[in-house]
Formats: sequence, structure tokens, C-alpha cells
Amino acid sequence: MQQTHSLFGESGNQNGAETLSKKGFAELIGVSQGRVSQMVKAGLPVLPNGRINVAAGRAWCEENTDPNRRRANLAGAPGQPDMSGLVRLPAGSARAARDAAEADIARMKAERMRGRLLDRRTTLRTVESYARAERDSWLGFVHRVAPLLAAETGAEISAVAAILDREIRDHLANLAANPVELPS
Repeated sequence: MQQTHSLFGESGNQNGAETLSKKGFAELIGVSQGRVSQMVKAGLPVLPNGRINVAAGRAWCEENTDPNRRRANLAGAPGQPDMSGLVRLPAGSARAARDAAEADIARMKAERMRGRLLDRRTTLRTVESYARAERDSWLGFVHRVAPLLAAETGAEISAVAAILDREIRDHLANLAANPVELPS
């Protein structure tokens, strides 16, 4: 029987059925070597030489392990070659997703404590408060400047105030039509 060399440095037979040691199979599917031994006791097929046929081992795992508790990626890890030509299973479990979310939260807390991360709600409140103060300042400008312009030009104070008020409100409406987009 002619031997070929697989991607893991293990031998396989001529017809392409690859075999791995318990340790190699454990690394392939992402579990411990002890877990593979437990699976062998539960019926995982093992060849007489103690090696595990990769395709048969993956098929047994898919049929005999609870998919809700399965943490291994039986079709190979993302970014690694798929040795059996099987369709890859979705990587990760609910626990892995929760752990990733907790890691993100911890990272954000650390960034906030370092002063590198701003709270979105606080930032929005600050920007809105500044915008309101700016608007009120411009509206107050009419009442401060209208008497001065009326005195300098000899115009009626109510006419000057009406013109300034209209122009400033138009300007504020134009500014409001183009709101500032904050990154999400």
C-alpha cells in the first residue's frame, strides 16, 4: 500500500482516507485529547492501529454529539484547509459569542477608564446642549443689535428687529436642515 503525506504530517492511504492520532484528531476538531478518549469509549470508530479515520470520526461526531453543546468545528477551523471536502459548520457557539461580548465590554470599560472612550448618550446631550445655547445666543442677538442699528440708521426699531429676526431664523433653519452626523 502506497503512503501519502497529509497536511498534518500524518500518513494516509492511497484512496485518500486520512487518519490521525487521537491527539491530531483532537487538535483538528478543537477538543482536548482526553475528550477524544471519552468519545472513543462512547463509540468513536478507531482503526486497529489506534488511529482515527478523519471522515469517519467527523461523521460520528456529527451524529453522536449534541449540536447545542458542541464547541468543536468539525469541518476544520476557519482559515485552515478543509481536509475532507465537507461543508464547514458555523464556527462558535452561544458560549463563544457570550465570551466575545464580555471581552468587548471589558475592553470598552478599560478604554473608558483610560479616558479614551466617551459615553454616546453623554456626548449627544453635550452636543445638543451646545446647539441650543448657540441658537438662543443668535435669537438674543436680534434684541441686542436691533436698537443699535435703528439708532445708527434712523430706522424704526420694530422694522429692524423684524428683518433681523426673520434672517436669523432662516439661517438657523438652514443649519438645522443639515444635521451633524455622529459616528455610530
